[in-house]
Amino acid sequence: MVIFNPGKIIRKGYVSMKPGNIFIHHDGALGDMLLSLPCIQIIREFAAQIHLAGRRDVVHFLKEAGIVDEISSADSLRYSSLYSESLDDSMKSFLSGFYRSFFFTANTESALLHTIRRIIPATRAIQTIPPDNIPEHAAEFRVKQCGFGRIEAQQKVLVRISDKEKVWAAEFLNGRGYAAAGHGLFIVHPGSGGKKKCWPLEEYAELIALVMSNPSLFCLLLSGPAEDAETVRMLEQLARTGRRIVHLHDVPLIRVAALLERSRFYIGNDSGISHLAGIMHCRGVVLFGPTDPRVWKPTGGTLEVLKFDDETDGIGGQIQIRMKRSLDAC
Repeated sequence: MVIFNPGKIIRKGYVSMKPGNIFIHHDGALGDMLLSLPCIQIIREFAAQIHLAGRRDVVHFLKEAGIVDEISSADSLRYSSLYSESLDDSMKSFLSGFYRSFFFTANTESALLHTIRRIIPATRAIQTIPPDNIPEHAAEFRVKQCGFGRIEAQQKVLVRISDKEKVWAAEFLNGRGYAAAGHGLFIVHPGSGGKKKCWPLEEYAELIALVMSNPSLFCLLLSGPAEDAETVRMLEQLARTGRRIVHLHDVPLIRVAALLERSRFYIGNDSGISHLAGIMHCRGVVLFGPTDPRVWKPTGGTLEVLKFDDETDGIGGQIQIRMKRSLDAC
């Protein structure tokens, strides 16, 4: 997929946009972006089209998932002029074609926000982090700032998975010994953007060894670009301990979503992939360390939260109880 290029759009004559076209700037990582989706879904009800500028991999996913219409990479050279005193004419013309914009940010006084507001006066800043003294869920906090008088942060976010990606997921699993009729897919993502957010990998390995004594389960280990080489090596080694354990590293997010759609149970840390599992309505458990799940837990309502710290014992047993309950219900 080709990322939307403002220069090309201008040359094709799309600058004169009809009222209802909305520009959204959001440079948060995957988890942060997914916490904004309830807000973005409300915004799109009032938009003929939405153009989303954000992190390359994340905006690609949201375009493929049918959540936004046009995308661009917020860290591309085209946007660099927004940070300088000399604004690029083509970027100014491009932004002038939108009648409203929304700017998701932790800093509502940023120079970039003021620049965009000069070009699109009807720009609303959405502060992404709730105040420390108000432990309100981040998705609810953002929805309240939309300005449309609706609070539906827990509404279903509809993610479209194409037939092509569903076929890919089926073929990937089947090619590694998974049989949909005889196996329950157990997905584990033991990584995160921050080490302090991670339940120890050794604990994951011990839990997986116990759980995989059940011959009806098939385990998929996920890792992404944020994982260091040692973690990836350990996951590869763990995958070699059983015929029904597979490791998959750094694939496009739409393919991760296609796999999560088939999951019977999910386990992960407070991470972007866990937020994606929540959006995909997976059943399972998310492990929280230092962060507050009242503010940062995944949306969707299907994932349970367990807190861990250096003094916590018995987390593995609690996960097994929840896993058995969920599998029995299926």
